[in-house]
Amino acid sequence: MGVHHSTSKIAFSDSNLGEGTIIGVIDTGIWPESPSFNDEAMGQIPSRWKGICQGGKHFNSTNCNKKIIGARWFMKGISDQTKKLLQGNNSDEYLSARDAIGHGTHTASTAAGYFVGNANYRGLASGLARGGAPLAHLAIYKACWDFPIGDCTDADILKAFDKAIHDGVDVLTVSLGFAIPLFSYVDQRDSLAIGSFHATSKGITVVCSAGNSGPVSQTVTNTAPWIITVGATTIDRAFPAAITLGNNRTVWGQSIDMGKHNLGSVGLTYSERIAVDPSDNLAKDCQSGSLNATMAAGKIVLCFSVSDQQDIVSASLTVKEAGGVGLVYAQYHEDGLNQCGSFPCIKVDYEVGTQTLTYIRRSRFPTASLSFPKTVIGKWTSPRVASFSSRGPSSMSPTVLKPDIAAPGVDILAAFPPKGTTRSSGFAFLSGTSMSCPHVAGIAALIKSKHPTWSPAAIRSALVTTASQTGTDGSLISEEGSTHKAADPFDIGGGHVDPNKAMDPGLIYDITTEDYVQFLCSMGHSSASISKVTKTTTSCKKGKHQTLNLNLPSILVPNLKRVATVMRTVTNVGNITAVYKALLKVPYGIKVRVEPQTLSFNSDARILNFSVSFLSTQKFHGDYKFGSLTWTDGKYFVRTPIAVRTIQFE
Repeated sequence: MGVHHSTSKIAFSDSNLGEGTIIGVIDTGIWPESPSFNDEAMGQIPSRWKGICQGGKHFNSTNCNKKIIGARWFMKGISDQTKKLLQGNNSDEYLSARDAIGHGTHTASTAAGYFVGNANYRGLASGLARGGAPLAHLAIYKACWDFPIGDCTDADILKAFDKAIHDGVDVLTVSLGFAIPLFSYVDQRDSLAIGSFHATSKGITVVCSAGNSGPVSQTVTNTAPWIITVGATTIDRAFPAAITLGNNRTVWGQSIDMGKHNLGSVGLTYSERIAVDPSDNLAKDCQSGSLNATMAAGKIVLCFSVSDQQDIVSASLTVKEAGGVGLVYAQYHEDGLNQCGSFPCIKVDYEVGTQTLTYIRRSRFPTASLSFPKTVIGKWTSPRVASFSSRGPSSMSPTVLKPDIAAPGVDILAAFPPKGTTRSSGFAFLSGTSMSCPHVAGIAALIKSKHPTWSPAAIRSALVTTASQTGTDGSLISEEGSTHKAADPFDIGGGHVDPNKAMDPGLIYDITTEDYVQFLCSMGHSSASISKVTKTTTSCKKGKHQTLNLNLPSILVPNLKRVATVMRTVTNVGNITAVYKALLKVPYGIKVRVEPQTLSFNSDARILNFSVSFLSTQKFHGDYKFGSLTWTDGKYFVRTPIAVRTIQFE
């Protein structure tokens, strides 16, 4: 993200590492003993803090400190039947804020973990770990539980939002989400939209994950316009592991788990050759029970993933049960590495898988040896959009660009409960938009620390308009779905988060709670149903194009028949006197006009309006075409992504 200890003068000297801000985490709880939550360097607990440290199983007030300043847990929404399950002995869950799953510990340390030297996972990715805002305080709201028939209930999530608002958090990081089809924003069942609406109206910035249903389009979740929705990208760290074939050729895969020992040269075979039943297809991707134990014994097995039903972890169990000693798993591109326990497994792409298979077919006695993975930093171009990151456009409100922004979410090393008896360093790798969300929440806390009066919309605007479009190799950030292409706003929103630039964006697009209410009106909701959610009296004004004119830092016109005009307002937060000019990248087949083309700010003119008019030259029903509008005074570049779809048939 461009933040280095020595050179990060801007983000970190200006903002005191988030000192004095409070980040609330609605998740699965926390493992308070993790060194990431050490409070030795923390400032005093802010006097405005009204939270508590709620006791429970293996958690009492001494587990809170100046880092974890509050902890609560909520389970009244859970059925009595489930509570009995939890209280029985068949669950590792704790009836307290203690984290049994690990998800909440991981996200909390990513947002605000303190510096931890030599953090690593079994020797991999060793280095200095820290969260986005290492001096921010944490408030933990455990609303999600580890049990078989579900994890979080609406009642518990809403109660967690309520308490977080009451307690006085500045930022909420919420790595939760519904799958499509989505509920409307005034539906009681969308507890995340409703809870975050109330938090936002009280000035709390709410950051949520975009979902892990990519690369399919229109799968993005948490699409309400008052939420900052975060997609996931890769980082420049990889864990290559060598597979040395018997013909002395070395091919490469990736792994974060290589068992207890280096495997010397042993027999190598292809799963279909050792199928229990050669007439079915189950052995190809090593489905459970599909391999002949006599033929698998002592060998490394190559399997090819052919469906979503199978993954490297269950394939490794199949090979292990059949007496195999290692797995090479060939699969389609999918970001994120999984641990196969203590069993050596290496993930390869179809090309390497096919090269390995060709060697097996040509050799009379194929052999191979698997080496330990290495940590390699800076050799892979990054960021790329994570394959799993849910994509826009929003299926619920197509005029609102989602995701807003993208941040690292693949193979992220962060704090984790020390599991079992294995030598655990208290850190683990996880992948998901759940991991990218707290990166942005930490940065939001840094912005809040520097600009305490900024609204959640101003903070989102700063993040979106300063985000980056280019990778470490200088080319456009790419996305790898079914094919490889340049990422567009439905993959990464405004772009990849740039914490340094977001501290000082030049101009911001601000939004009031009333604007959001009028947006709900324009979606066709009645005043009564909106009032039920906002808990205030709502009067819907008759306004045209209110869905297009919500003052977002992005412009989306989903149904352009011939002409449309969009209004926006910008507030100057840079030099008091400044002249900004409009730079346009025009979507293909669309004529665009910005009026005025120059914005002149001074002490009397801090807030200025402009309009963007679109004229379609297309005669066909089209797909989305992308562009951008950048306001610049030479120092600042305030970029707004644009997406337009022409409609000729309805």
